[in-house]
Amino acid sequence: MESITKLKDMTQFILQTNEIERDGSNGSEISIPIYDISSEEFLYFAENAIASETKEGIVNAVSNLKRALDCEMDMFFESINLKRIFDKRSLKFEKKTQFLANIGLFPIQTINKLNFMRNKLEHEYKTPEIYDLHTYYELVWSVVKILDLYLELLYTNGEINLELHIENNVYYLTMKHDIKECAFEFEIIDWTKGKEREHKKLNVSLKNQGDADDFIEAFNIYLLSIQYFDYGNLNLYKKKIKKLIETERV
Repeated sequence: MESITKLKDMTQFILQTNEIERDGSNGSEISIPIYDISSEEFLYFAENAIASETKEGIVNAVSNLKRALDCEMDMFFESINLKRIFDKRSLKFEKKTQFLANIGLFPIQTINKLNFMRNKLEHEYKTPEIYDLHTYYELVWSVVKILDLYLELLYTNGEINLELHIENNVYYLTMKHDIKECAFEFEIIDWTKGKEREHKKLNVSLKNQGDADDFIEAFNIYLLSIQYFDYGNLNLYKKKIKKLIETERV
């Protein structure tokens, strides 16, 4: 445990485990905003507009799909207290979607396709092809559903506790998502040494641009860990952690 000073050290420590028991969890402090018109409603408007099969309907569908996407992303980022940071830095749409890919919510290929279709349909002064419109609708629909699912996962798992077994040693790992501070906290306690319990704590927050890489790495680890906490597949969890480490080395 003495060597655990960075997130990479902690992930390597997790990979050494023979068994990980799920001990308990607490809900988060996430507050989901309620808008007058939801992303689901914008999708419904777009679906009806496409069904009209008129030029006006097709154009309106593009507009409503854009609103559905913007609404969903604003809702997601506001819920986890990142919207204010992104707004302050005037991050463009492509940067926001890149962040979603970086924390592991979507494959980068999906994000690239989404950005391409968005630019193609919204920035050209011509009636979109119906095939392109259906493709864009499916992409936006998928983004809305996936972000909703991950937000629910984050909402129900603001803190998780895991018991790690490495050979004859037992460690207690607590992971916490601090919404207010835009931070992640990881604490490992060695339960093997009786009263003299050694512990290590890592805190990762997003306070300036230089924190972005560590924050993204922490977000990845946290998402993979709360998924493991819900589903309990240790082999898959360790496989994904290993893939995360290998990806960061590239």
